[in-house]
Order: sequence, then C-alpha cells, then structure tokens
Amino acid sequence: MEDKSEKPQNKIPSMEIDAKNRIVEQTKKVPLVINGKEILITLKKIHTGVRNKIREECTDVKVLGGQPQIKVNQSDLQEKILSKAIIDAPFEISIDGIKKLPPEVSDYLQEEYDNFAEPTQKKNSESEEA
Repeated sequence: MEDKSEKPQNKIPSMEIDAKNRIVEQTKKVPLVINGKEILITLKKIHTGVRNKIREECTDVKVLGGQPQIKVNQSDLQEKILSKAIIDAPFEISIDGIKKLPPEVSDYLQEEYDNFAEPTQKKNSESEEA
C-alpha cells in the first residue's frame, strides 16, 4: 500500500557555468502580438540578489498586537521584476515603460516569467489554493 503522506520530490534545478566559472544568464523568448505582427520579447532570469532586493522594497512589515502584518505591493513587485527581466522588446524597458503596458500584456509577461524563472514558487502557490 502506498504512503500518501510522503512529500513529492522537488525537481532538481539546473544552471550553466562557463569556462571561467561565471553563471550563464538564462533567457527565454516569449511571443507578443504588436501592431498585428508576432514579435519575440526576450526575458532573463534575474539574479537572486536582485529578486530579493525587489521583494524587500515591495514588502511592508508592521507589528500590530505582537503579530507581524505583512503587506506586499503586488503592482510595484510586478513592475520592478519585469523592468529587470525584460532585456529585449520594442517598447521602453523601464518601470515607467512597464506601467504604460496594457494590464493583459504585463500580466501575460509576468506569468511567462514566473513559469520560466520561478516554477517552484508558482507550483507552491497553486497547491496552497487547492
């Protein structure tokens, strides 16, 4: 009989290191229709330090009644991550440029980035919802 209490095995992540022991940036091309033409947008995985700094900047922690209250500004988080993750696009790649994108475009790019760069985080949040 199978023991269902066992946690599923985590997928072992992979990365590349060049001949000089430098981490190779991982990128992904994502299609987007612009002016009726399909254009490829290039995303890169942002480094852990950059990601953590962005999360820290977008998180406010207050203690109320001895309990920490954590508030994450999701729109700032999305704008800052996309401004660092998008490396090639026919629009302005900056926080202001990201703010000007239609919501469905920025949400799509964020989802593509999450699937590419943060698949375990996305999987964990989906299992919490179930």
